[in-house]
Amino acid sequence: MSRSPANKATNHAPASASERTTHDPVSKANERIGPLPFTRFERSFSSLFRTYCEDFEALAEFYAGDPWSPEVRVDATARSASPSPEDRETVADVLEAQNTALSASSVLSEATRASLDALRDPEGVAVVTGQQVGLFGGPLYTVYKTLTTLALAERLHRETGRPVAPVFWLAGEDHDFAEIAAARLLRRNELAEVRLPEPERANEKRNTGPVGRLAPEDALQGALDALDDTLPASDFKPALMETVRRAYAPGTPLQTAFARLLRALLPEGAGLVFAHPDHHRLKARAAPLFRREIRAPRTSAEHVREAGRRLEDAGGHAQVGARPVNLFLLEEEGRLPLDLSSADDEPLFSVRGTERFASRDELLDLLEEAPERFSPGVVLRPLMQDRLLPTAAYVAGPAEVAYHGQLGGVYEEAGVERPLVYPRASVTLLEGKVAKVLKKFDLGPADLEGDPERLFQSIVERDMEVDLDALFDAAQPPIHQALNDLKPEVEAVDGTLGPSVEATRAEIAGALDDLKAKAMRAEKRSHDEVRAQLEKARANLFPDGAPQERVVNVLYFLNKYGGAAFLDDLHDALSLDTRAHQVVSI
Repeated sequence: MSRSPANKATNHAPASASERTTHDPVSKANERIGPLPFTRFERSFSSLFRTYCEDFEALAEFYAGDPWSPEVRVDATARSASPSPEDRETVADVLEAQNTALSASSVLSEATRASLDALRDPEGVAVVTGQQVGLFGGPLYTVYKTLTTLALAERLHRETGRPVAPVFWLAGEDHDFAEIAAARLLRRNELAEVRLPEPERANEKRNTGPVGRLAPEDALQGALDALDDTLPASDFKPALMETVRRAYAPGTPLQTAFARLLRALLPEGAGLVFAHPDHHRLKARAAPLFRREIRAPRTSAEHVREAGRRLEDAGGHAQVGARPVNLFLLEEEGRLPLDLSSADDEPLFSVRGTERFASRDELLDLLEEAPERFSPGVVLRPLMQDRLLPTAAYVAGPAEVAYHGQLGGVYEEAGVERPLVYPRASVTLLEGKVAKVLKKFDLGPADLEGDPERLFQSIVERDMEVDLDALFDAAQPPIHQALNDLKPEVEAVDGTLGPSVEATRAEIAGALDDLKAKAMRAEKRSHDEVRAQLEKARANLFPDGAPQERVVNVLYFLNKYGGAAFLDDLHDALSLDTRAHQVVSI
């Protein structure tokens, strides 16, 4: 299906009276397509996340406020405008240098410069999101996070009159190479994977260090060629591949390539500011958080565990299990966790995977001399982000929504203002070929989430011209009645023949079951086309059994439906009422 900029994506997203802008009400005839309450999905969204979206008050004690309340959002922006002028200037200077380096022309756009000015402004605030630096942009949810962040920043500016900067925090210090090394795309209704080979260190079972620093050459060239082979020819492919090759030039650090690609694909004037924390001056500003963690190990972990227990009591779950020390050291061997070897009055720390130990004072001295050697773990990462930035709201995926519920005590202990946690748009892109299958069988996207065989069986039974269940159910009572009538007569002839009658009853019942199964198999064989259509639809909506947004790379859709202009359309189509799953027809 070709597309032009005028052929806008159609959104079946929810919008309340207070949230609706340009979206029309969804007709009742379309209620199986969207919006879809998260409860319509059997396993893709946790009960905690569903409750957060549908009954926030039940979890209000664990969060900074209701992100869908305009009054709460206004209050949150006022609270978040707290960093000192010195901190604001330092952070903005670093981010200006980082974003200039990310620009192909080494010149910042007016929109990006305006966002940096908002970070310098004492009245300015930020809407922040973040993600690992997945190959070629990672799964679709990266784009949904980004577009939600841009839209929410626009809304906060309208609601408060304050300058608002959209910020993308590059999680390039993560050392899990496997999580970022592959891009998965659909090809002829099957998943195709483009993957970077593991670096030599990983093959030796050694830590690769921050993945964002990795700058492969031959491996990256091979991945680009594999991507070119995987994407089918289209009107948009030449320009798209040129954009990708320019961003991912061999020898480019992966976090730089990731940011350059995302920036190149975003609508003109987006003004997104990228921030990667792997920088001496940013780490120096975050040092008080690291110092607190060294001086009082276990404290953060206790807050996280206690909140996790209370969340479980409230019917949710504990998303994250905190370590006693939520810090890593960036060493020659990689990004290595700090472990607590003893918790006496003078705690002793060890560097995992080595034979090195350090006292508390030794670590504090190292922090003073070289703060860039320290890297926050999952618990401290959001606190570092929100200490450096005036974060009014953080745009989070479902898992992040859950673990932010455990961080209240850690934020309070550190004296850092908590942001609102705003769920990103959760989206299914519904292609016309898939929509036809759903319409044919009267299904919604969520119906394809579960057991495919069970779904196929239900459709076969529903659409059969002969109701085999009813037919065989109707056949059984007369048979049983005949045997019931026969049994006393036979026993009158020979009292020992009663069990034989029951054995005959069992044989007839078994024969009927076998006959019914054979009839059902014959009916199923006549539905081979049905099975094939359902399998193709499921491969598009739930590839590998997971939601499309968590698996498929955005380049598949950009190549097919409009290149970078497709994201401009998608930005317009998505709703900021993210309390239900959105379906966008393309």
